[in-house]
Amino acid sequence: MFKRSQLSMLIGATLASSIIYVNAAENTGIEADPEKLMVVTGERANYKADSNTGSMRMEMTQLETPGQVTVIDEQIIDEQRATKLSDVLKNDSSVSALGDSRNRERFALRGFELSSSSGYLRDGKQHWSHYRQPVELLQSVEVLKGPAGLLYGQSAPGGLINMVSKKPTAETHVVFSQDLGSNNSTRSTLDISGALNKEKTLRSRLVLSQQNYDSWRSYSDGSSPSTDRFVGGLFVDYDLNDAVTISAHYDRTTDDGGVDSGAYVVAGKSVLGDKYIWDTQWSNIDNEVENVGVGIDAQLNDNWSLNVSYNYQDFKRHDVESYPVETTFDGTTYTQAGSDRSDNWIFQTASADLVGEFKTGDIGHKVLIGSNWLGYSYEREQYSLVGSTTTVGEPNSSATIDATASVRTTDSKYNSYGFYIQDMVTFNDQWQALAGLRYDLKVTPGDDGESDERLDAIVPKVALIYHPTSNGSIYLTYSESFEPQSDVSDSNATNDGASLDPVNGKLYELGTKWELFDKQLFASGAVFEITEENSTINVGSADSYEVTQTGERVHRGVELAFQGNITDDFSLSGTGTYLDAEYTTDANYQGNRPADVPKFAASLWSRYQVTHNTDLNLGATYVGSRYGDAANTFKKDGYTRFDLGLAHHFQYDQNLEMVFRFNVENLLDTDYYAGGGSTGDDYATNGAQNVVVGEGRNFMATVQVRY
Repeated sequence: MFKRSQLSMLIGATLASSIIYVNAAENTGIEADPEKLMVVTGERANYKADSNTGSMRMEMTQLETPGQVTVIDEQIIDEQRATKLSDVLKNDSSVSALGDSRNRERFALRGFELSSSSGYLRDGKQHWSHYRQPVELLQSVEVLKGPAGLLYGQSAPGGLINMVSKKPTAETHVVFSQDLGSNNSTRSTLDISGALNKEKTLRSRLVLSQQNYDSWRSYSDGSSPSTDRFVGGLFVDYDLNDAVTISAHYDRTTDDGGVDSGAYVVAGKSVLGDKYIWDTQWSNIDNEVENVGVGIDAQLNDNWSLNVSYNYQDFKRHDVESYPVETTFDGTTYTQAGSDRSDNWIFQTASADLVGEFKTGDIGHKVLIGSNWLGYSYEREQYSLVGSTTTVGEPNSSATIDATASVRTTDSKYNSYGFYIQDMVTFNDQWQALAGLRYDLKVTPGDDGESDERLDAIVPKVALIYHPTSNGSIYLTYSESFEPQSDVSDSNATNDGASLDPVNGKLYELGTKWELFDKQLFASGAVFEITEENSTINVGSADSYEVTQTGERVHRGVELAFQGNITDDFSLSGTGTYLDAEYTTDANYQGNRPADVPKFAASLWSRYQVTHNTDLNLGATYVGSRYGDAANTFKKDGYTRFDLGLAHHFQYDQNLEMVFRFNVENLLDTDYYAGGGSTGDDYATNGAQNVVVGEGRNFMATVQVRY
């Protein structure tokens, strides 16, 4: 519940906002009586997105896109008061949450885990996502489903998450919001956008957010992890002339907080309860991430346009962390190991896309010719900590570096280059076809500094689209993905040093999309099969084996989605997924389901405009039963979670508005296990460590002022 200081802040924000209204009324000569403050606010924004930018690397309508793309826009993010990426992605049932240890979130899409280095995009460019993403900077999140190797290079076969940044606006707007919630949670956010000159050719947007919160779980000594988080972003657009726009951006995220690696589950129950944290109270991770970049959009002539971009991402992490050994718990004590490490990732991306529209006879073409580069480097310095013993109910002794242990260091880097061409062919109003091809090359410097390791791949994509009417489409798609593999580096392997081929993904998908109710509701559905080939399997004894690439997984599924207005007052955003995922060839997991991949999942978020000023939101998330490990020795029960929101709008005039929100997450206080779990492939003996426990009922109250 709220503490007194939080309640005071909320009242203060409310009073301050009221003063703004009164002053505005005085300055305009209008009497500010309550009746005039409560006026009609007009229609709310529709959840429906007519286009997407990520799946085709250029602006395309949903009906023209031969694949499933869920766009979760700012309206839903705002209504749900999302503070992290998992809050946003819960709106797509094809995304499943994995573990969240080391203060970052991991996800699987269509059952395939997304890598930090290749599973996420920011504005269509690859983004190193090894930290909690700053959702305050996002205008929308696009879930691009299925292999995307053609346009984005190395990536998992399940798809990609594209985070679309907020853009500067020509018209001035100012939004201030104050969130207060359970567990001493506070967040203050300021979003200012507008033109900086009379001609409105220079536009900027500044977003600042400060968040502090405690965990609902606690350490052995009774204290709880606290997090101090800051997000700042500056976005600038300048129209050099009518045809050329130069953009620049800078954002910074700092996240300093305690560590919670999850619950220890034995025989279906959390040992020492759902609120107990097995890490030490001095465990802490301090993240500092900076992104800076520039871009040029140029309309070369009536038919051709060029987009060029560059981004530099610098991520520093200081991680002082304990490693609890839960299996040593004797009812009172258990052992801890630990390390003190510093990591630095540099992630650079550059791209150039040339888009042209022309005709050959009566056939239309929209051609994309492009190239992109990714430069990755990583440095690590890691010290071991002296082992210790934790006694339940007592604080841990301070961390001490083990002077007898060697310091572990890492220095790695690679460069990746891609060249691609894609043509969207329009034969007539009913038929379209897409074909594309990519060549990708990954170059890793050799240990001797001279001989480079070179891995390349050729990736195709083809699709056929039929429009039976102007408001619908049916498509058939084949696409591929690839993930390069480093040489075998294992002294126990008989083929140590051998080169490996990329892991390949292949998709066959049949889908349909429709705009209904006078184009107010978008509905889509698809059936698909994804096969992942060439995954590595160790064949032989535990001490001597060969690393082979005979592994295979097959994921078959059905997806349904809808977004938009059912009536003028009732809006819905919902998805449902059935997924039959299996290790079809694997020496260890033959016939098993991958971890944390439910067979059934669904999500729903709704808004009902009770009056012109009052909205009611109701959300539901269903996650079916799923295994917590690839060995399928640990199973988590399915659950349904309900969320509730209430918003009341006060609008003084057409420019100035105040919004009060109250959100309840997990309305029925449902107990459940979310993602994560480590069993050593033997749950009966080891239990399951690092399991994320779903938080019980919690609240957030918000005051927003919009100008």
